[in-house]
Amino acid sequence: MFPSVAAVLLLQLLLLLVAHVPTYECGELRRPEHSQDSQEDLFQEPALSASSQPCGSTTPLTAPHGVLQTPNFPERFTVPISCTWIIDASAIVGGNVSIVVYLTQQYVLGGLRFTEYMYYGDDYKVPSMTVYELSEDDVTRVPWIRFQSPYLEVRFTMDNLYGTHLRALDRLLDVYGFNITYEVDTVKQQTCNALHCRFLGNCYAKHDFS
Repeated sequence: MFPSVAAVLLLQLLLLLVAHVPTYECGELRRPEHSQDSQEDLFQEPALSASSQPCGSTTPLTAPHGVLQTPNFPERFTVPISCTWIIDASAIVGGNVSIVVYLTQQYVLGGLRFTEYMYYGDDYKVPSMTVYELSEDDVTRVPWIRFQSPYLEVRFTMDNLYGTHLRALDRLLDVYGFNITYEVDTVKQQTCNALHCRFLGNCYAKHDFS
């Protein structure tokens, strides 16, 4: 018995399909067929909103006032992150003068550590007994921190962005990090932080720190 014409045509069609099936090895991923331009766009890594800006300072900060902030503030930053600033007030003398850190825009719930030094150099360091680590409760309760030693090391470390930031419904939902100021002077009478600004996130130091 000879096969029918329909059966022969069906067999030829199956053989044609098998001949055009691509062969992949185990674990191999092939790109779909697109034009050259669309291939570049399709397989390009998505842009990250986190910043590649450096964090911290490689040299001591000797100015009488300044700003310490996370990269790309108030946007996200890459984690894990480790930043170090050294505030050098050794050249500024005065009976009531000290290093004051104002937590004006402080949104991280931890990771900030302040260590006072009697001397801080490349050859050796003489730490004092004062080490202060910012806690979750301090973010809304403490507007400023005062340090009496001539050198202050500010270190910030963080491994995860989620569950580590201050959040308030309809207000602080997408801010990250901190933008705080320091000043080598007496404590100012009027200060602000996130709680004083009713979680609006609009606490700033004046351009001349007055």
